[in-house]
Amino acid sequence: MEWFLTHCHIHRYPAKYTLIHAGEDAESLFYIVNGSVSVYIKDDETKEMLLTNLGTGEFVGELSLFEEKVQQRTAYVRTKGPCEIAEISYKKFKQLVHLNPDILMYLSAQMARRLRQTSRQVGNLAFLDVAGRIAQTLLNLAKMPDAMTHPEGMQIKITRKKSGKWSVVP
Repeated sequence: MEWFLTHCHIHRYPAKYTLIHAGEDAESLFYIVNGSVSVYIKDDETKEMLLTNLGTGEFVGELSLFEEKVQQRTAYVRTKGPCEIAEISYKKFKQLVHLNPDILMYLSAQMARRLRQTSRQVGNLAFLDVAGRIAQTLLNLAKMPDAMTHPEGMQIKITRKKSGKWSVVP
C-alpha cells in the first residue's frame, strides 16, 4: 500500500467531518490510512441510518469507480474521530491498476467482504427477531477496531442514540 499512497493526496480530518455528501459527483476514491468513518444515508435533515463503519486500511467511495459516466454519491461518510485519509481520482486509480493490478484485487476483496456482510444483514432482518438482531449487532460491534478488550469481555463505545441505529443494521 505504500506504493499506492505515494500517488495519493493525504489529508487529515477532525472528528465528525463529513468527507462525502450524498448527491455530489463521485470522481475520487478514498483510502483510510488511519482512523475510522461512518457511512450513512439520510431521509431528510433529521433522520440518519447507519450503513456501516469502516476503519484503517479500507477504501470508501468506490462504487462509481466502475461506471462509465460520472455518478452521484448515494451516501454520506463522516469521520468518527481524527482521521488520515488518502484521496485519488478515479482516472489516476485506473492508471495505477495497469501498473499494479494487485491494488484492484485488494479493493475487490473489500467489496466482496462488504457484499457478504450485506447478505448476512438482509438474512438477519428476514430471519431474526429483534433480540437476535441486537445480539448479532453487539457481536459485530465487538469485532470493530475501536472495541477494547476487557477482563470480562469486550468494551464498545456507543451512545444510546447510536445503539438504536445499529439495532437493525449490524
